[in-house]
Amino acid sequence: QGLFTARNIDLKRKVHFKPRKCHKTQITDRAVFTNRLYRDFCSLGLTSYVQMDTVHSSRESKKTLLTMFFTKEKLFLAFLMNRCTKGAVRLVFDRLEKRMGTYEFASVLEYILTDRGSEFGDPDALETGITGIQRSSIYYCDPMQSGQKGGLEQAHTMLRMVLPKGTSFEFLTQWDVNLIVNHINSTPRESLGGRTPYSVALKTLGEKVLNAFQLRPIAPDEVNLTPKLIRFNH
Repeated sequence: QGLFTARNIDLKRKVHFKPRKCHKTQITDRAVFTNRLYRDFCSLGLTSYVQMDTVHSSRESKKTLLTMFFTKEKLFLAFLMNRCTKGAVRLVFDRLEKRMGTYEFASVLEYILTDRGSEFGDPDALETGITGIQRSSIYYCDPMQSGQKGGLEQAHTMLRMVLPKGTSFEFLTQWDVNLIVNHINSTPRESLGGRTPYSVALKTLGEKVLNAFQLRPIAPDEVNLTPKLIRFNH
């Protein structure tokens, strides 16, 4: 509004931001939110939990990334899905549970906060494990309040350095996605005292879990968060 001497053009990231629009198909069944609202989640008083979302390809491709962010470790995960559907999200959960074991899955992904995208519209299917045991508890942000899972939004900013908006995910493989994720998790964070999310997660979650997530560390001087990361490896 011209109240300060600094203008939008002086702020590095401000010029990239457009007014927020909601591109997602939202959950219409209100019953889904019973006891799963953001206020219900806040009443748990958690300091460590997982934030979940999806990142879409350009219009040419239906492929989508299911993303997760561990708030304590700042660890970022991404899984390639052929379609952005409830079934595709469940498939990722089932695959992880098979790889990790039900007990490990339930302790690592105990509480999940996500948005109201229709792909998350069947929480019972996500919470119930392949053996019928409860493996997780899903909660939902308030409408249009992506700041309630701000850690994941910041991780998406890093992801978009490698896969800018408008990039088609059509030719991406899970191997490519793992490579990007490894570079993001090997970037030191001020909030972790200069440590990397990978090294912190190695202590808190353990090597077995990180192997199940198919993560590995990247040497600090080899970290590359530009589109060249994928181009070099194709």
